[in-house]
Amino acid sequence: MDIKEFTRLISSRKLKARQMANLSKMKNISEKFHREAGTYDEVKEVFEREITEDTIVLESGHQPNFFPYAGVWKKAFLLAFFDNMLAEYGRESIPLFGFFDYNLCTARFLYKNKIPFARKGGYEAIGFKISREEQWKRFNAIDKPPEDEWRKEIERIKGIYRKAMEEAKGIDDAVEDEKEHLNMLEEEMWRSYELADKFSDVNAFIFSRICNRIMGLKVIFFRYSDVQSAKIFIDEWERVISDIERYNSMHNEIVRRRCLEDIGYCDANSIPFWYHCDCGGKVPLYLSGDKWVGECPVCHKKEEIDKNLSEIFSRVSPRAVLRNLVFSEGLGTSLFISGAGGGLRYGIISNEISRAMGLNLPITLVWSGKDYYLGAAHKAVLKQLCSFFLMDYEDILSEERAVLKVRERRNAFADEIKNGEEDVIRRYSRLYMFSDTLLKIAKDVFSIIPSAFDLFVAVGPRRILDMWHKTLEDSEIREGEFYRIEKDVVYDENIVHIYETIKRIGERSEEIDPLGMFNKHQSAG
Repeated sequence: MDIKEFTRLISSRKLKARQMANLSKMKNISEKFHREAGTYDEVKEVFEREITEDTIVLESGHQPNFFPYAGVWKKAFLLAFFDNMLAEYGRESIPLFGFFDYNLCTARFLYKNKIPFARKGGYEAIGFKISREEQWKRFNAIDKPPEDEWRKEIERIKGIYRKAMEEAKGIDDAVEDEKEHLNMLEEEMWRSYELADKFSDVNAFIFSRICNRIMGLKVIFFRYSDVQSAKIFIDEWERVISDIERYNSMHNEIVRRRCLEDIGYCDANSIPFWYHCDCGGKVPLYLSGDKWVGECPVCHKKEEIDKNLSEIFSRVSPRAVLRNLVFSEGLGTSLFISGAGGGLRYGIISNEISRAMGLNLPITLVWSGKDYYLGAAHKAVLKQLCSFFLMDYEDILSEERAVLKVRERRNAFADEIKNGEEDVIRRYSRLYMFSDTLLKIAKDVFSIIPSAFDLFVAVGPRRILDMWHKTLEDSEIREGEFYRIEKDVVYDENIVHIYETIKRIGERSEEIDPLGMFNKHQSAG
């Protein structure tokens, strides 16, 4: 189906009184977030919308990662996109995006990320360190980095891009635009740092400020920890966990039947939420008689809690499946925007439990696809490839032409090695081996899934918005258990060919080896 048909599909639900009340509370905690992030004025219009039974709830969320990859930003974009589409049909919606700020710090992308860089692996890590002791704490229990560390890392990131821009000179004339985009990102990073106390808020504020202020997306954000503090959805929690044995049995049966063993089975007495320890750790809980019990993985304190959800609600957080159930039922969500990874697998379980328990089941949509663009590192490595292998632009567009150029260059090196003096042999042997290293570095640079920081620097927010709109408008949505948009975003003509050529010649490098040196080198290694 096309976008218009899909929009009509999500516009037919009506909210119950309880869901309207919950949505009003969600707006309150979201307003608190936006005032702290300095983005309230940009989304004030959304807060002024009246909540009625005809309001359409659009929802998504993610961890507050350090400059996440483009797919996470597309979730917020899709919320704003369908908000606008519904308005064309005379329907008003509330687009909500939640930050899982209480997730454990074991996920490295919370505080680190990757940008393309011409080195082995194809990337440079950007971000910060969290000590091993703190990795088992909640992210919203971690203070923001000290100012000198923050400043040092921003300067390092800027230095990486300045160097890459200098190395890429001559490929195109976009350097001044890239510098402007880099300055914009630096400004928003610093303002977010100044406004936040916790590391989770620094990242969340950056995301909100770029989405709301720079990209103009009318999406309202909230923290999941604020949902717990405000005791929203407590009735939905009580309903779902009223029969733990049945809940866990359904979960395990679905895992077995749908081959989701990677998600794991539940113990018969496990509780589908964590208790938050004073030390910042998250305690897994189990039912023992009339108590919930557990041990903190950080400080090893043993907890024994009365089964009174209301008393501890601000100190607990749901596991993924429970989250899906209580939010969709509590808000009457019409459309949930999911990521293309593990979230869909949890969604399979929550969808089946929702049907069994008679809970609201939203339509789930995922946009899978790659953004094809040329950033500073891409252009720098392209320039180096063309110079080293004596290629031109037309060669880079054709795998066979590029392979021919690689073969010609290596044959020339081989001739020098076979016929040269000792110092010539050493020199050309190094060049011969480096030709393989360079191709593999190039392949890695063009293969990684980078932080969207690189996309923002290379393309800029306005063009990103234009291209995402254009790509969506030309897309078909595939129907199924989850609805899918499977379309890449291609920013310029022939970029896909460039990516494919670079990857293929990197993969084929070792077969273009007239001297048989690469296999010998590997064997020696």
